[in-house]
Amino acid sequence: MSAWIFNFIRDLIQDDLLYRIILVALVIVISFIGAKLLAFIIKKIIKPFVSKTTTDLDDKILAALGSAIYRLAFLAGIFLSVELFKDGIKSESKFLPKPLLEIYPFLDNIVSIVEALLFIALIVILLIVSFRYINLFLDWYANKLDADNNRNLSGSLIPMLKKVSKIILFALAVVVVLAKFNVDISAFVVSLGVGSLAIALAAQETLSNMISGFIIMTDRPFRIGDRIRYADNQVGDVVDIGIRSTKILDFDNNIVIIPNNEIVKSRLVNITYPNSLTRVVVEVGVAYGTDIKKVKEILLDVANNDPDCSKQIPPDVFFINFGSSSLDFRLVARTDDYRNAYTMQCRLREKIYEEFNKHKIEIPFSQIVVHQSNS
Repeated sequence: MSAWIFNFIRDLIQDDLLYRIILVALVIVISFIGAKLLAFIIKKIIKPFVSKTTTDLDDKILAALGSAIYRLAFLAGIFLSVELFKDGIKSESKFLPKPLLEIYPFLDNIVSIVEALLFIALIVILLIVSFRYINLFLDWYANKLDADNNRNLSGSLIPMLKKVSKIILFALAVVVVLAKFNVDISAFVVSLGVGSLAIALAAQETLSNMISGFIIMTDRPFRIGDRIRYADNQVGDVVDIGIRSTKILDFDNNIVIIPNNEIVKSRLVNITYPNSLTRVVVEVGVAYGTDIKKVKEILLDVANNDPDCSKQIPPDVFFINFGSSSLDFRLVARTDDYRNAYTMQCRLREKIYEEFNKHKIEIPFSQIVVHQSNS
């Protein structure tokens, strides 16, 4: 039946070239309708079924795949129409003494150009789909490993893996396209190797920082959000771990940018790791003759009544020294969140001062006794 219709249209037009063009247009329209129908089935039938599952991974997979299926189906229809046109112009013409390709040789060039463009479009679509799925599965993997408690994975290593995978896929796509068009890439690879060597020699410091950044992300001495003590006893919160440098937010609300190479070589103290429990120390001196037990009792009472004092480890007081003008004590308490350490320390000092005044406990000034001889 369909063959009869096509023959009828061909006899009605009586022009093989126009008939082939109409046939191509008809196949493209049918493929467009089929692609739209496939997208409708995914959206109205498959998607509601998938959304009923307990995990949202399949929903994200379907969402990433939906537009790709539509484009690939439409592209497949165009491929089919081009192949039909290519076979048609090579076959004998019903109304001409020889095939269309012999009469219009330029048609072969047009077909080759269209095929090349369609191949590139296919590679681009597959590349975009690959990028989406890489991002999807890396994000899913980070969430699976509890990204909130594993901030270095979600905040630094995962983005780096995304970038590296995209570079590799893009390079692979370029190689595939060049191979498709029979381009000899051996000279290109040699040139790339020589150029890479020149770049490596010229950018040793940058490459060193990049390698150090990868070491930081894999060795994980600190994570994004951790509070660290670094060079010259400075303290700050890590806000970003990049390929070249690490950014730290200090207490003046300034961003300190440190090359990764320097961080790897330096001595660091991670205040947050392995947990956010942080020690708070307050030292105070009282006058000689003061009741030591009373001082310890007041200090412990102040610490235990502080709202940020941790219940995991009880506070303790130590008599640490006979000072030149005072008896020196050290109060050691802990807070569950390192971000509360400084405010808690300030609050403890204020409360200790109030309690000492209330109980008539003197905090002495430094005194120097000078004896003058009359001789």
